[in-house]
Formats: sequence, C-alpha cells, structure tokens
Amino acid sequence: LITAQVPRTNCEEHGVRRINVPWARAGSKFTLLFEQALLMLSREMPVKACAEFIGVTDKRIWRVIKHYVSRALLEMSLSELKAIGLDETASKRGHNYVTVFIDMDRTDKPVLFATPGKGKQTVKDFKAFLEDHQGKAENILEVVCDMSKAFLAATKVELPHANVTIDWFHVVQLFTTALDDVRKAERKLQHQPKELRWAILKNADGPLTEKQVEALAELETSDLHTGTAWHIKEKLRWIRKAETIRAAR
Repeated sequence: LITAQVPRTNCEEHGVRRINVPWARAGSKFTLLFEQALLMLSREMPVKACAEFIGVTDKRIWRVIKHYVSRALLEMSLSELKAIGLDETASKRGHNYVTVFIDMDRTDKPVLFATPGKGKQTVKDFKAFLEDHQGKAENILEVVCDMSKAFLAATKVELPHANVTIDWFHVVQLFTTALDDVRKAERKLQHQPKELRWAILKNADGPLTEKQVEALAELETSDLHTGTAWHIKEKLRWIRKAETIRAAR
C-alpha cells in the first residue's frame, strides 16, 4: 500500500484539484506496476481466477482491462491490413456465439475485432470497425474462414476484392465427420474392433497404440466402405504437399 499526501491546488475556474501522481493513472486505486501485473495474469488465466489469486474483485480487474483495451483501440491503425481470418466460437454453453477477426499476416495472429453473433452482420460490423481505424475494405485481399454460407455471402458483398481461403481445419473436420458416419452405419451391419474408431480419426503416421495399428491392418484387408473412406481421408493430406494448384486439384 502506498500512502501519500498529494499536493493540491485551488483553481479559480475549476476549484480544488490534486496533481497526478507518477506511480498511478488518474482515478485508479492501483499502481501502474500492479495494473501491469493484472494484465499479464488475466492474459494467461480467467479473470475470476486472477481475482481470487490477487485478492480483489473481478469487477475491479475488468475495469483495468477495459481501460487499456479501449485506449489501445483508439490508437489502432488498420491502414496496412490486407489479410484477415474469421471464425465463430461459443461464448457460453448453448447458442451464444462470438465472431473473432484476426490479422493473418502477423505471426502472432492478434485479435483485431470481436462481436456477438455469427452471421452476415458480423462481417458488416467488422467493415465499419475497419473504416473507423484508417482501414479500407478494398485493401482486404484475402479472407480465411469456414464454409458458412453467411460468411461467404457477406464477404463477397462487404469485402469484394478479397479471395476466400477455406480454413484447413474445417476441411479436415468435414472429411473426418463423413468418415465417422460411414463407420457408424457399417458398424450396425458388421462387427468392428472398438479401437477402430480412434484409429481412423488419427493420422496414419501419427502416434497409434498397438491395438489401433492392428485395427487399421484388419481394416485394410477388409472390403468395408469404412476402409475406402479412411483412404480418402488420408489422401486429403497430400493436398498440402502439392507444389502446384493443378496437383492439389
């Protein structure tokens, strides 16, 4: 705790005023170093856990976070932004979504913008945010997203100069879901080793248990459609190794 008698002045126009101290920002009950510690901890753990660890209420920490985030947003310039990635995530259990936009050209992929929802309006909101921070919609040349029809349609309208790249994670997810659907359907007609489920969802050259290796070997010698679907899923990885667009196709 720092206790000090802060000098005051009596202004004829504004009344009694205290000077700003060098160790804390105006209006804050924390020192600048303590606020720095709060920001570092809240970046690594939930704010509630941070509050319990520090011994203050989470509302006080949120006030600090909101102050510095707001100040950083005011200083943000997006005039050089050319490539973005966007995806929705559930903020709570149920259907409460938040769409997050990141800078794809930065190695640390910083979050540029986040807004509630997951539809066309989120892209429209990002465009408004972009233009409020010295950015231009015509400067965005690449957008990385999933196969959401809402995202694709909104990108075409709001960011007309951008080429769309489908996020690889969602492509793989589509294939693995289809593969598992084939396995489930076939399991009702024919016995399968219980280890087969996780074996086919992993990469063939990845870390497999001995029983999973045996399950794959049994699958390859069978005439199951699951085996065909698994080979298609494994060949999908070749696309990333292709040296030309034609080879990838």
